[in-house]
Amino acid sequence: MKKIALLSVFFIIGFVHSTMALEQEELLDVDDAFAPEILSVATDKVKLRFKIADKYYLYKHAFKFPNDDSAVKFGQAIIPDGDKKEDEFFGEVETYHHQIDITIPFDNSEAVNTTQFKYRYQGCAEAGVCYPPQTQTVTLALPVAQDSVLHSNSALGGNSGGLGLGADSQWGGQVDAVLPEDQAFTFEAIAMGANVLSARFTMGDNIYLYKDKVKLSSLTAGIDIGQMTFPQAQIKSDPHFGDVEVFFKQIEVAVDIGRKAGSPQKLQLQAEFQGCVNEGICYPPSTRLISVDLPAMDGRSLSKHTEQISEQDQIQQELAANSWWKTILRFFGFGLLLALTPCIFPMIPILSGLIMGQGDITRSRAFMLSLIYVLAMALAYTAAGVIAGLLGANIQAALQKPWIIITFSLVFVALAMSMFGYYDLQLPASWQNKLSNISNKQKSGSYIGVGVMGFLSAIIVGPCVAPPLAGAVLYISNTGDPVVGGFALFAMSIGMGMPLLLIGASAGKWMPRSGGWMNVVKSFFGIALLAMAIWFLSRIIPGPVSLTLFGILALLSAIFWYRYAIKNVAKSGKLTFVFLLFKLALIVIGAVEIMGAIQGNSDPMHPFTKHEMKFQLVKSYADLQQALKQSDKVVLLDFYADWCVECKHMEGATYSQAAVQKELENFLVLKADVTKQDDLDRALMKKF
Repeated sequence: MKKIALLSVFFIIGFVHSTMALEQEELLDVDDAFAPEILSVATDKVKLRFKIADKYYLYKHAFKFPNDDSAVKFGQAIIPDGDKKEDEFFGEVETYHHQIDITIPFDNSEAVNTTQFKYRYQGCAEAGVCYPPQTQTVTLALPVAQDSVLHSNSALGGNSGGLGLGADSQWGGQVDAVLPEDQAFTFEAIAMGANVLSARFTMGDNIYLYKDKVKLSSLTAGIDIGQMTFPQAQIKSDPHFGDVEVFFKQIEVAVDIGRKAGSPQKLQLQAEFQGCVNEGICYPPSTRLISVDLPAMDGRSLSKHTEQISEQDQIQQELAANSWWKTILRFFGFGLLLALTPCIFPMIPILSGLIMGQGDITRSRAFMLSLIYVLAMALAYTAAGVIAGLLGANIQAALQKPWIIITFSLVFVALAMSMFGYYDLQLPASWQNKLSNISNKQKSGSYIGVGVMGFLSAIIVGPCVAPPLAGAVLYISNTGDPVVGGFALFAMSIGMGMPLLLIGASAGKWMPRSGGWMNVVKSFFGIALLAMAIWFLSRIIPGPVSLTLFGILALLSAIFWYRYAIKNVAKSGKLTFVFLLFKLALIVIGAVEIMGAIQGNSDPMHPFTKHEMKFQLVKSYADLQQALKQSDKVVLLDFYADWCVECKHMEGATYSQAAVQKELENFLVLKADVTKQDDLDRALMKKF
């Protein structure tokens, strides 16, 4: 009693002294300085929040919960760590600014409906004025505890305000066994930067999560949860609440956070959520508390975060959100944009070589061949995408095995030799006879031959269009709807093939007739086909070797193509000068490529750029877990494969930049090489 009385005297003296010192500053009323509110009441816990005015703080040690209800047993309060402060009365203490959330567990085994909840707190103004301890008592309406899940013959809710999915639910039906709550929903989060989190919810099979029931909050003083950016949700029709937004399988939520500048911190992140089994069985509201490591922060701010999801995820969301005709138009637009990228380049010499392979050709015939080529390409993308989406298989990876790459590279070499005039490519005579009724006995320009080449070209060049293709595949996989996804892929392919159709439509006007010019143009396409063969091989051979091959091709082309062009085209001063400039350009390019290869480089577009980004390699999920345990840094995990065109582009154009490497100095940079696509590779990829 003496200690309490003495401290009370200290507080009174301090209060009077400090109040006299605050001549110009008005002291807030205690209820304005500290505003408590009951955030939520679950079947086993109550959550209490204090909103603290600027320049005021609360003491951690002053929080008391003197509840003596014999029916409801309150446990130890869960109070996050506060800011340490040297106090003139209490010595070193922990304090809270701005906001603090406290969770108090309780046992309501007697299933009472209400209880008196009492809590005590005390705080001060930064100027030195301290308030006397405050005590509040409120009446809590307690929800009736349910089992971990409710059978479909009892509606969810009772006093908990559930969603009313009972036996009359449109998803009704008796289910013998369901997953326990901790297995039905998995929650995890990782820092994507100093003020951005990625929160992941994973649901079991046939289980969904309600979007409007997801709530994230910080239990760490000085860290605020800002805007949450969700992916596109699916709409379900609830018999009581109408259309509701839900998520299946897995979602990642981008979360903005606000915090003070300073060193790395640990965030106590609390997630509240609720979901159901598709048959009408619902789980009670759930709460999870996890710790998230945050990197150092330069300044206090809420990040102006835009949704940090991959391009293919954005496309998948647009597929789910839009009507089918908007989706078709949008993917046709994707195809037109892809037609302006190098993705379409490999197909131009292939189609042009097939068209010119039969010499003189009418415009209508050339257009028909181009149309067959584009339609075959579109069918290839559509079929591969739909099958991959329905089966969940990585078709593109499966078709990038070394023996397949080598086979198709040899096909391009064979086509190139035909362009050089060594032989004419045509179907064997026996095949021609069997297919005469279909192809009208055409040779290199036959409909069937062109269609087969269009189909194979799409498979080989497929990784170049990975984001739109993967977006449609994700949509098909998540929804099981192959119709919309398939039409989207078909529309994308047609848009991508528009330049090829223009080539066919203009063949009779723009392409040279047989003779010297025809031979020169054909030989030029032959060089392009050889370059494409090397480009495909670069996925499975060392980078410096492929760079050397590009250099040798350029030098040989400078010598032999120049001679061939001069020989086949009527000599004139202007043409000779143009060909000479082209020859000199090829010599310079070839020399530069070979010099870059000697230095150990591999990028033909940047032959003198060194890729010095250092990665720590991981092979399996166990390797990844071990690496995470050994470091407290934010992690960047890069998936790489020799057959992945975008991966090599990232190495050459992104990771090689000094600015990027500097930004990643404070990251744990890991790389998983999934080229082989073995069991360990597939298991690791399924985790992300």
